[in-house]
Amino acid sequence: MYTLAEMCDNFPFDATSDSVGKKDLQCFKRVLNDFCNSGTKSDAFSVYFCFCEMFRLFGNGYKATQKLLELLADHEYHSGGLLTKHRDHYVHSVYVFAIGVAIYANNKPYRKIYNDFYRCKDGDMNFLKNWGLTALFHDIGYPFQLAHEQIKSYVSELWQLPAVPGVAIVNFDSVLKTDCDRTQLETDEKFTDINSLLAYGVSTRMGYDRGYVQDILDKRTSPAPDSFMDHGYYSAAVLANKLMTDNVVTQQTLDVLTAILLHNSLNRYNIECSHAVTATEHPLAYLLMLCDELQNWDREAFGYVSKKDPLAWKAEFDITDNKIAVNYIFDSFEVEVPGRNSGYPNRNVLALQCDNGKSKFIGNIYKVVVPHTEISATAGISAKTRRRQQYASEEKFVNLCDFAVAIHKSYQSIYGGADFDELPLETKMSNIRQAQSYMYKLELVNCFFSDKELDYPVVTDFTDGSDGNEDDLGFLAREEHLRWVREKLADGWHYGKSYIDAETGKEDRAKRDSLKEHVSLVPYDLLPESEKQKDMLMVRNMVPLLYEQGHNIRIYRYRYGRKPDLNIAGIGHRHLNGDEKQLKQAVKEILLKYSEDFRVVVYSGYATGADQLIVRCANELGLATKAVLPLPYEEYIDSVRLDSKLHGTFTEQDEIEMRHLLAQAVVCKTVEDSRYTYLKASEYIVSRCDKVIALWDGEKTPLTDEKGNPVNLGGTYHCIEMARDKGLEDGKDIHIVHCSRKA
Repeated sequence: MYTLAEMCDNFPFDATSDSVGKKDLQCFKRVLNDFCNSGTKSDAFSVYFCFCEMFRLFGNGYKATQKLLELLADHEYHSGGLLTKHRDHYVHSVYVFAIGVAIYANNKPYRKIYNDFYRCKDGDMNFLKNWGLTALFHDIGYPFQLAHEQIKSYVSELWQLPAVPGVAIVNFDSVLKTDCDRTQLETDEKFTDINSLLAYGVSTRMGYDRGYVQDILDKRTSPAPDSFMDHGYYSAAVLANKLMTDNVVTQQTLDVLTAILLHNSLNRYNIECSHAVTATEHPLAYLLMLCDELQNWDREAFGYVSKKDPLAWKAEFDITDNKIAVNYIFDSFEVEVPGRNSGYPNRNVLALQCDNGKSKFIGNIYKVVVPHTEISATAGISAKTRRRQQYASEEKFVNLCDFAVAIHKSYQSIYGGADFDELPLETKMSNIRQAQSYMYKLELVNCFFSDKELDYPVVTDFTDGSDGNEDDLGFLAREEHLRWVREKLADGWHYGKSYIDAETGKEDRAKRDSLKEHVSLVPYDLLPESEKQKDMLMVRNMVPLLYEQGHNIRIYRYRYGRKPDLNIAGIGHRHLNGDEKQLKQAVKEILLKYSEDFRVVVYSGYATGADQLIVRCANELGLATKAVLPLPYEEYIDSVRLDSKLHGTFTEQDEIEMRHLLAQAVVCKTVEDSRYTYLKASEYIVSRCDKVIALWDGEKTPLTDEKGNPVNLGGTYHCIEMARDKGLEDGKDIHIVHCSRKA
């Protein structure tokens, strides 16, 4: 089984496309990967943002869809709690999109069906655009259903009538009216409203009587609606209204709309003699219905009954040419409730239904689609791991776009440059990620933000020195540089300065961006003062920019401290001989264990081998690292290069990777020793550590020679002995990962 991120990674994001730039596709690949790994609302927003910007939806990118998407999220958050059963649809839609991308990427039979149907080829962005429109917008009409369900819930609770009154949507005709000239459909007919267009589209693909379908659609907004209001219809109608620009609707656009229209109740309950959808008759509707059913994990519950329903917290996938298999992971199959019989009614129904391939869960899928390949679902049990990067700040993710624009304006007012709308997608995302990082940064200095009036000290300036926090400005500036470095490296940038004229010092920014090369990919301590001031500006602007977002947002400081720091020394042999993957797994398990209760900081000398392996593990987990070098920065890199070449090779790529690791250190300090190169640096690291991770072969290297002269000082065994001398215990404080070393 694989993660959803691993399945999506097989999609051809590196393909050459006439409609989307390669850099934008790589940017989109990254945000989709981030979302699949986190499942957070802010990362879901990034997927929406990048998709809308790439394909310039409605002619104006994300801004044209901003209200449409924000209102869905806002309505769910504020209104969902009034219902008995309701779960998130904002994040859910991005998960649905990701599953569809994974199926297209890993299942050749479906990919061939889609490509043949629309006469496109592998790597063509036709699928990505059409599927994105279908999946990401398939629930945008949910606010209509929410309003309807709220009245039903209220009346039912108040009077418990046998026939529950409902509400109707009136004056919707203005949304439905259209006079578009549909020259790109396979008909000369002109349509005067959206319902007639949708009925034509359903009839064309599904073979249903067109007049019969239109009659059903016309009753969707009648003064006496059915007891159930179909959000699928309203999602299709609202999206149709937004998409009908330039007086043209293509057949593929109509397929997007009818896929959304069919996915919820129309094809299941409303059309008599309806049939399950096949991939060959309507590829988009088929995929949406399938993925909508499969996305049954990690959905935030809003309704008060839904909050009691156990739900899988994770899913694993195995998608090949011959099968689509999903394994749903539950925290437990059964929740024991005092005073109730065991398992009543808290036994997780889905878990029971997934015991075999003929389960009720799979049976429900077969009712809505005719699978083109084997589909199976199983259930597993695993203790739920606490989700990382969850903070006390109230996440106003619906404002992230405006927030990012405000951040860019604050830089622009001092340093100049283009307006936000004119920036490349990668740069826009950089501003968005900076906005997303505010919650994490505030936690680091014992703060959070909220729009509530709370009885906590209010922070108005990070440089006022209150509460003994006078170094918050410098501390957060280092964290911002670290965020920027990791972002650049993830986007494929590297250290270099070939874009800078050696004589004049003038930068060729076009060349810089083309090469993805930057001279500032170095530790914060090595930055020129002018670059440090940019990071300082971000910190100084945190308070005013948050206030500018409205909602009476204030920054508060906790009365008690955040997670305490735990300093871990990362040491070991320079020339390792072993399975690197296994070594990293062992190191990560140790780091993850401590990071549950502490803010872990890894100290390292950044030598080749164990030092750099441990640092890589820390970086991959998002932990802080500090470099303690035995020589000045450039001299030390020269020293490592020379030593490595004596024992093997040290390529230019090895040097770049070392520089990139050092660039991610929040502190880079030099501790020199004129006689024993590594001794003072090693003593410094051990003296500050609370724990030790050592990649060691167990050999007690002599610390003196036959004449009693000191040898091997500052080496792995010596560091372990120094840690023992300061009272650290093997197994409890000193964690030894056994490995051999090259001769």
